[in-house]
Amino acid sequence: MPNVLFPIQPPLSGLIGNLLVCTLPGGPYLLPATLQPMLVFVLNGEIRRELPNGHEQHLPQFGLSGATSGTRRASATPGTQILLASVLPGQLPRLFGFSASSVIEEFVPQIDLLPRPMLAELSEKLAASASTTSRVAHCESFLQALLAMQAQRTADLVVPQDWLFRPLTDIADAFALSSRQFERRFNQSYGQSLRAFRQQARCSRMLVDLVFGRRRFAAWADIATSAGYFDQAHLSRDLRRYTGYTPAMLGRQLAGNDPALWPYRLSSQQVSHLFGTTAS
Repeated sequence: MPNVLFPIQPPLSGLIGNLLVCTLPGGPYLLPATLQPMLVFVLNGEIRRELPNGHEQHLPQFGLSGATSGTRRASATPGTQILLASVLPGQLPRLFGFSASSVIEEFVPQIDLLPRPMLAELSEKLAASASTTSRVAHCESFLQALLAMQAQRTADLVVPQDWLFRPLTDIADAFALSSRQFERRFNQSYGQSLRAFRQQARCSRMLVDLVFGRRRFAAWADIATSAGYFDQAHLSRDLRRYTGYTPAMLGRQLAGNDPALWPYRLSSQQVSHLFGTTAS
């Protein structure tokens, strides 16, 4: 089954991006850095995530992956099918009652998030479903139930997309905050400082606009210029940090259809719908 996006419906629209169902290649692969927390449903198969200490973590049927500032190694059994949903900036308290800063760089298993009866009900419904569409519907209903449980919670700080690269003092003034107050609230809501977020967001935008969904693209020197980098070496450092690949390696393996690069097979439109406007 190819990657399929399922449009999210109210009341979840504005809270999470569209739902992506994808089938993973078997074997190891590198997960690129992500600016937003991700909800992960393993619909069938198995995924293992490599931990910083070299051990592996078997991912449960449902969990929350915090935003990451670097790559992560994982592996999947052939044909593993997952459903992904990104939590839009500032919206994590409305689902779980805590902020993005609480889960940055972490994967939180289902059992640490929710009551066992609720998880058992979801697991039973997914096991009994005969189609991907019905599994997606059950996951969406599950997320609506989470939203209802946190009905009194409000969103964290949300910075409009077109404000992110304005001067810090201008953004802080718009929120009637001092620069220090704004930085503290931004870190809580986004999981990292404004400066670090901007650096990662620039690389993310470049990937979405010029790399995702393509087997061939312009010369990297031209890409660096169009994406606002000082030079190709500057772009190369960021690309290595956030994807784990050098420009030459990424271009070569994309052209060669390397199955481990499945995230980059998504089209730029799919990525934008999955992550909302942050990555676009």
